[in-house]
Amino acid sequence: MHIRTLTNKIEVDHVFEDQWQYPIHKHMHYELLYINKGKGQHTINDHSYNYKEGDLFILTPQDYHFFMFQEKSSICVIKFNESYFESFLQDDEFRLLLSQLVLPKRKILLSVECRRNIGELIQLIGKEYRRASALQNIIIKNCLSLIMALMSEEENLVLATLRDERIQSILNYIDKHIMDKHLLTVQNIAEKFNINKSYFNQYFRKATGSAFKKYIQTYALNLIAYRLVHQDSTLSQLAFDFGYSDESHLNNAFKTHFRQTPSVFKKEHQKLESLE
Repeated sequence: MHIRTLTNKIEVDHVFEDQWQYPIHKHMHYELLYINKGKGQHTINDHSYNYKEGDLFILTPQDYHFFMFQEKSSICVIKFNESYFESFLQDDEFRLLLSQLVLPKRKILLSVECRRNIGELIQLIGKEYRRASALQNIIIKNCLSLIMALMSEEENLVLATLRDERIQSILNYIDKHIMDKHLLTVQNIAEKFNINKSYFNQYFRKATGSAFKKYIQTYALNLIAYRLVHQDSTLSQLAFDFGYSDESHLNNAFKTHFRQTPSVFKKEHQKLESLE
């Protein structure tokens, strides 16, 4: 799997796109991802979470992830290494706070008030990062420390799940059986999760913001893109593994989704990775 590393101890980026531009990838640093705008799904370590404006995610070293946008999304991405807080690590309470980030929570459940407070801190971090003032590091470190403290207090270190536990179970089932196309029919999943078949598509769209068939196709194509670039799989083998009738059908679906042919996509991404 491709691994992305930091060149600095901290980096702040903003994503504002109609479509997530990166295949599945792994990080060797921490990331806070704050959703400024948009909705869709965020898949982290084979678990999918709905996201909307104001949601907050934490990624830790060795995590891998990708997004599926249901609408144009704006995301603030704050990347940092533990060494960025070197001067803070003398404090026992801060060390405990940092260690809590590696516990199994990825989507942070926030109250309305906490969501607003963290949003303001995220904006301040972005502003200071762009301004590069003499006090930049002090302001950003303290803002990040406060965000982590608010996260810990709010979340109580409980793994976040979707409010609707049934849709979370369905998404996990899709994650597990994405290559078993015969199991991912409306009829099969509706029966398995005790949902009326005629109501299932409406239920799934309301819960995730995506049509069921579109969700399956998008998730599969992201996995196919990853294997194409990182595992050197052939298109014919991928078509067979993911249940496409032939290579031509996969090629057309891939081109429609990524706006590139599989061969161009593979060449460009492997070139980009060779430069990193």
